[in-house]
Amino acid sequence: MNRHVVSFLSLFGLVLVLSVYYILLPTNLFIKLPTNDAPVNSIISPSQDVYFESLFCELEVKHQQEIDKNLALVVSEEVTNSQKELALNAIEDEKEIMKLENRLVNLIKEEGFSNVYVEYQKKSIKVVIKTDELTNEQAATIFSIILNNSNSKLLPEIEIIA
Repeated sequence: MNRHVVSFLSLFGLVLVLSVYYILLPTNLFIKLPTNDAPVNSIISPSQDVYFESLFCELEVKHQQEIDKNLALVVSEEVTNSQKELALNAIEDEKEIMKLENRLVNLIKEEGFSNVYVEYQKKSIKVVIKTDELTNEQAATIFSIILNNSNSKLLPEIEIIA
């Protein structure tokens, strides 16, 4: 075969593989749009504590690593179709967990707590709240919010930070 044809086919194959890879990447990996309630130059919203922002950043990194790991399985040619299907389901599950965590944070914030963190763990749902005092009624409300709005049978684990 002609050298030019071989070079052309090699470059064309490379461009094709890269374009498929970039199409399958999640869109939020590169672009972070500011929300309407926060100024563009703001890193921490006024109602959030630095500790809680660091928890949310770590949680976001953890979720993104899990999604990236499964996405690598999806684009791999060495993996069977059933394994790819499992990886796609794991990606959807991870995204659903992220939505549920955000929904629980918003519901608990509606109860008057400004600094709240929720994370699904393997054996429990971790809830961190910053408050000086938590009454039994408030704790019961938080428990009922979590149990009624989570799709799992995991029990909440509440940590209070003063």
